[in-house]
Amino acid sequence: MNNNKKTYGVGLKLSYLSACLCSALATNALAAEEEDKQVAEESIERVSVVGSNIKRAVDSGSLPVTTLTEEDIENTMAMSGDDLLRQIPQMGEVNFGASTGNGGVNDARGDVASINLRGLGTGNTLTLLNGRRVVTHPGTQTENFVPVTTVNSNALPISGLRSLEVLRDGAAAIYGSDAVAGVVNYKLKDDYEGHKVSFSYGGSEGTSLREGTVSYLGGVSLNEGKTHLTGSLSYFDREGMMASERDYAKSHDLREYPTLPEGFIGDTQLDNRTTTTPWGEFRSGSLNTFHIQPDSMDGCVQDLGNGICADKGSLSRDLRFDRGTTRSLVSDVDRLNFYGYATHELSDSLEFFSEITYYKANSERTREQAGNLTAQRFTIDDNAYYNPFGEDVDVRRYRPIDAGPRIINVENTSYRILGGFEGNFGDWDWDSAMFYTAAETNDVANRVQASKFQAAVNSTNPDLAYNIFNGGDINNPNAGDGTLNSQAVIDQFMVDVQRDGKTSLASVDFKVSNGQLWSLPSGDIGLAMGVEYRRETFEDIRDPLLNGSNPFIDSVTGEELSGSDVLGSSHTPNSDASRNVASVYAELLIPLLDSYSQYIELQIAGRYENFSDVGSAAKPKVALYWEPIDWLSIRASYAGGFRAPGLPQVSAEGVPRSNGLYDPILDETYGIIDIRSGSTDLKPEESVNSSVGFVLNPTSNFTFTADYWQIEQKNIVGILPGSSHLLYDSLLRSQGSSNPAVIRDGSTMEVIQINNDYLNLNIRNIEGVDFSFLYSLETDIGEWDFSANVAHLIKFYQDADPISAELIAAQKAGNPTVPADRTVAGAGDLIKENGRPEWRGRAEINWRLDQIGAGVSYNYISDVIDTSATYTDDNDEVIKLPVDNFETINLYADYRFKGAHFLDNSKLRLGVRNITDEQPPLADELAHGYFGSLHSNRGRYFYMSFSKSF
Repeated sequence: MNNNKKTYGVGLKLSYLSACLCSALATNALAAEEEDKQVAEESIERVSVVGSNIKRAVDSGSLPVTTLTEEDIENTMAMSGDDLLRQIPQMGEVNFGASTGNGGVNDARGDVASINLRGLGTGNTLTLLNGRRVVTHPGTQTENFVPVTTVNSNALPISGLRSLEVLRDGAAAIYGSDAVAGVVNYKLKDDYEGHKVSFSYGGSEGTSLREGTVSYLGGVSLNEGKTHLTGSLSYFDREGMMASERDYAKSHDLREYPTLPEGFIGDTQLDNRTTTTPWGEFRSGSLNTFHIQPDSMDGCVQDLGNGICADKGSLSRDLRFDRGTTRSLVSDVDRLNFYGYATHELSDSLEFFSEITYYKANSERTREQAGNLTAQRFTIDDNAYYNPFGEDVDVRRYRPIDAGPRIINVENTSYRILGGFEGNFGDWDWDSAMFYTAAETNDVANRVQASKFQAAVNSTNPDLAYNIFNGGDINNPNAGDGTLNSQAVIDQFMVDVQRDGKTSLASVDFKVSNGQLWSLPSGDIGLAMGVEYRRETFEDIRDPLLNGSNPFIDSVTGEELSGSDVLGSSHTPNSDASRNVASVYAELLIPLLDSYSQYIELQIAGRYENFSDVGSAAKPKVALYWEPIDWLSIRASYAGGFRAPGLPQVSAEGVPRSNGLYDPILDETYGIIDIRSGSTDLKPEESVNSSVGFVLNPTSNFTFTADYWQIEQKNIVGILPGSSHLLYDSLLRSQGSSNPAVIRDGSTMEVIQINNDYLNLNIRNIEGVDFSFLYSLETDIGEWDFSANVAHLIKFYQDADPISAELIAAQKAGNPTVPADRTVAGAGDLIKENGRPEWRGRAEINWRLDQIGAGVSYNYISDVIDTSATYTDDNDEVIKLPVDNFETINLYADYRFKGAHFLDNSKLRLGVRNITDEQPPLADELAHGYFGSLHSNRGRYFYMSFSKSF
């Protein structure tokens, strides 16, 4: 891959010799030219490029590749892997990390961001570092209602990055499992000479967010050039910001937000405040269901003093708790990245190479303390010190806000140690390497222990008793708690809850290639072959209070309420799994035609992988490259792909998840436990990836590409959403039966739990088109580079499983037991739904004149829809909440110092991202009112950077 030029899918066919010789040359001149030709051919280095394992001297451009060079990466001014990948339009939603608002103990928390090419789903993109696999992050996130894992893009270094290559094509036959949507390859510098120090600092206007990076890159040759060492060290520090600093995030009640479409203004679906509050909702024999409220409100049935009273019935909407007032929007983070690369020439045909990487990050974020789950409704004894009702009282909903905010500290680490040899014998190149890499997560948060909390509530000692009936803040009933219990009482039930995870990957491989295996009239046939053996492990260890070993037992009734003794968290068993994978592959590059006017090349590859737990898979790939004329190239490919079920999907056993779900039987939304289980009977997901495109290169400074692609997936690991189970139960009950997966209380009809298993379910079809444009121009007023990269998503369709299909049919038929305004999740046309924009693009203009440079870039994400909020218009059409397009413009200017002074070989850059201060478009998202997986919350962001080489 040419690392000095942006390619955006364009491979440049190199030519080193003239196509013809002049017959008038003398015999000795011809001989001299033949000698020069031989020397030139011997000096040409054979290299492999992403998408092929065959080393050769030319890159024909038969595969669609987006390459960000070192200069491109610098122009993005990315301070993390997440920042960098979001600049590539072919990347989909980032469903991991703090930007999405995830913060529960079952989420992947801390300094983590996912990689999701084509929006196909996390885990469908293979990530490589210098051509070899990267270990996945230990944390999981739910997508398609099953847990998935990702490579943590923040763990991969930016300092010292030579290039970032994105193969936008299925490559399972070349690289193996997970390369369904394509491959992302991070190429680190391995031959750097000298030293470079860099500093950058930036901040978000109008907020407390500030972040800075200090980095060092160095390289030196030893032993008369036989040994070379390259290393990079960078440190990143960020002070985050609170949700209260952004208008769209400071409140979870979005009913009156200024940008709402008219049909949604005042809609209670947009009120995401929680019914679990410090005001408390209870039940007793005499009052039945009742709640606490300020005595200034109507309906008081018992005065409790201090301005509060008890009122019958459920909690009023006016007393819901607004979680946006206490949450972080961006975490505090400090991060360290290190990599070292060493080579040592043992002989002319043998070299040793070694690679070490290390990453460590600490993050801290804040959110509110959790309230009790439905399964954790405990009893208050009639003789509890603060019980004013003289009878046993059941706690239905309560949130101990006076316990203080929940502080979540996460430490992430990962490392990789690799050693190998490479060499050649004759025309054969070979290399073999062995490496071990691991990632760990240590997650700690201060939580309320449910059993100790009940003990404090039931205490008869006034010095130890917790008053659960004292309500919240009468002057600000939706935020905070003005009626505090003493810190000594609170300390009794506060506990640090920990979750530790670890993943590892050990691998050994051997591969050979020959770019000149056989000679044909059309050119040389290339061959690559290889074997690989790897072991993957996954471990998720929960705190004893969470994993079921210390359940929450009601001290009054003796009933076991929950496997979790942590208030507000369902229990999750510990899990661990491992697998061994053995694979073998072969690849051929066959030149079919090479004439003065045309060139045709065929790539054929196949790979077989055997998994110790889920079977095996064998997949082919065929790619054709045709250059009919010297300024036009046509390329096409067909590839089979596969993805083994993730280890968390295989090992999950009886994992309960509590979510607020709409129950059509009770016409109410409340917390319902969905118990999910995996299985070793799951089969690998299979896919077919095909593409066709062309490259126009009429001049050396102009390139235009277009590639149409299509992916079909089957046996996708999924689960029927809990919301669909409830709709199906409603439909069946109208027909005289019920859904056996939905377990209800016989008296109240409330759902106790939903039993759900992971299955190989649906077929999914996705297609789109990629466009790119490159133009460079040299003028008297400087050098100009114009570029654009655009991704257009045409189709994203998920075939409905039998139950979903039945629900959709019932809705179309107008069956009232399956309300038409309730989305049957995960089925049908999913384009634009909750992400998946039809258009994403980035355009740039960069200019340089001597020591001065400047640039402007434009990023565009088209509109999407949010399915969580709907209304029915006058034509009985269900309208889903539209989420507007998102556009940002970025500017920079820099100056390169030259001269006999300290600043020689230094560069100063000043820039502004999102110069128009565009805010993310509003969405009905519980996290913070916008799609953090798609849009940025930074607003106008100023930065500066300085670097010096010596």
